[in-house]
Amino acid sequence: MKDRIKQAAIGISYGLIGSVVGLLILAISFKNYNVFGNVADWVSGIGSVLAIFFVYRQIKQQTDQHNEEKGHYLELAIGYRMARHKDNKTGIVSITGEQEVFFFGTNSGMMPSAFKYIGICNLRDYHILKSNHDKSRIDNRDYEDPQIQSFDFRYDLGAKQRKFERVVPGDVSEEIVIPMKSLQITFKGTCDELFVVYMDVLGVIYGRQFVIPELNDKQHSA
Repeated sequence: MKDRIKQAAIGISYGLIGSVVGLLILAISFKNYNVFGNVADWVSGIGSVLAIFFVYRQIKQQTDQHNEEKGHYLELAIGYRMARHKDNKTGIVSITGEQEVFFFGTNSGMMPSAFKYIGICNLRDYHILKSNHDKSRIDNRDYEDPQIQSFDFRYDLGAKQRKFERVVPGDVSEEIVIPMKSLQITFKGTCDELFVVYMDVLGVIYGRQFVIPELNDKQHSA
């Protein structure tokens, strides 16, 4: 759409320039400067060109803003299910009595992008993290983020570094699974204000709140 408008604006501009050059040649050749027309005609022509230019500029700004805002966006999904165990020898999958929480994201934008899972935190730490990253994108300064657990000891201990995952529009990211009991023990007393956190390659934070039941004393001792 914007390419057609751009081409039309350029075509009209070149057309007007060509007309002026043609009139100038005619005026010089026949020594008749009346071929230029009156002032009103010129004012009207220039006004038309300026109007087309400003309309094109406005449409381009709106299109760029839309693409920037909707170019990519990660819609987070959260689910709960009974944990499954697969026997390595027999290959049989059995359902255990424990519950687990799983997460994944869908790129609902119009452009491919890369995202990575950061971890789980409470409401307070999520707001601090998001505020820090929003400010850092503006002033390019580093802020001290709260510690967020991914509930995978390989990453939490620094043995491995989680990489960004490329997700095309309409596709989903890799599923992350965490035992619910691990979350209940870590966030005891704040299980009603948990956030799953992802980040894209530009440092934008994505989060979604979820709730799990508190762990009672009987479950904790089991």
